[in-house]
Amino acid sequence: MTVENKTLRISAVGDISLGDHPVCVGHGMRSAFSKSGFEIVEGISKCFESADLVLANLETVTSDLGLRPLSLASFEMRGNPSHLQFLRQAGIDVLCVANNHSMQHGEAAFWDTVSNVRKAGMDVIGLESGSGPNIHVISHGGIESHIFNISLRPEEWADRNTALPYSKREGHADLIAEVEKLRAACPGFLICSIHWGLEFLDYPAPSQVELGHALIDSGVDVVFGHHSHVVQPVERYKKGVIFYSLGNFLFDLWSESTKQTLVANVELEAGQAPCVNWVPIKIGEGFRLEIADQATQTEVNSLLSWERFETMANKPTSDDDYFARYRVEELRFRYSSYRYFLRNILRYPPNFLVQSLARTAYRRLTGT
Repeated sequence: MTVENKTLRISAVGDISLGDHPVCVGHGMRSAFSKSGFEIVEGISKCFESADLVLANLETVTSDLGLRPLSLASFEMRGNPSHLQFLRQAGIDVLCVANNHSMQHGEAAFWDTVSNVRKAGMDVIGLESGSGPNIHVISHGGIESHIFNISLRPEEWADRNTALPYSKREGHADLIAEVEKLRAACPGFLICSIHWGLEFLDYPAPSQVELGHALIDSGVDVVFGHHSHVVQPVERYKKGVIFYSLGNFLFDLWSESTKQTLVANVELEAGQAPCVNWVPIKIGEGFRLEIADQATQTEVNSLLSWERFETMANKPTSDDDYFARYRVEELRFRYSSYRYFLRNILRYPPNFLVQSLARTAYRRLTGT
């Protein structure tokens, strides 16, 4: 991608699911896009008009390869490839695929997803190229800047002996060494999209803050984080900026905190600190995206406040402390999913309803 200006304007959004969440199967994101199409994203597409590039995290496989339509396990969290066109129509240019759901339906479906994204006119980052993560290059004013995507989340679906096709990383020290090599090969700005942290907490773990700082110290200009499904603070650190989590963007979770999101805008100019602003967004009825009302704007702005995090009376002092808090939120989410399921029980296709009840009963009996 090439633009004439020397400045680089990037817009970024968080997690995108084009498939039905297990608790929303039959009336989730895939179903909503089948019913409403571009209307789901039309209300916020103008937010991308001034960006040179728009970046998002694709959180679900988007392939019908291997789909067994009557199987809950095969259907859930699987997007319809034809719905990718609506993301491109809205203005999204690049999708990240390094995350913990990429391999949910097998490697063949993963590569079919990559192919489908490209056919829809978007680029893919987060692939493992053999020498490291693949890079999206954008030329601006004759200078090339690089964008890369990695995941720090455990792999949940593939055999542990399988070489993963996406860029999963383990130790922070090795990652920083890798980033330093990427910096040395990048003449312009270096942007990192990273899948990290734990879900449902609206602030980062101590180790995330440490790693975020290390990434900036190693030459990254902007970090865009995702995975938590809720918005977390943005920090200006030295000459860089770190969005610890952009939250959801297109997702069929049900709690209010997972429906508050944003379009993050960063303008980069050589020798200058990044210029940052954002547009608060709300996931509304039927999962349609809309410019946030005043109350949601206030809440999103508060969530993004670094001062809010810094002045927390009970800020976590260790990752163990942070994990203990996550387990509380995880349990709260689980019980909320049961309540949502019961309130919406008539919305589930009968065959999926039976399978869901059977799976829940099995997990409760076995403790899995």
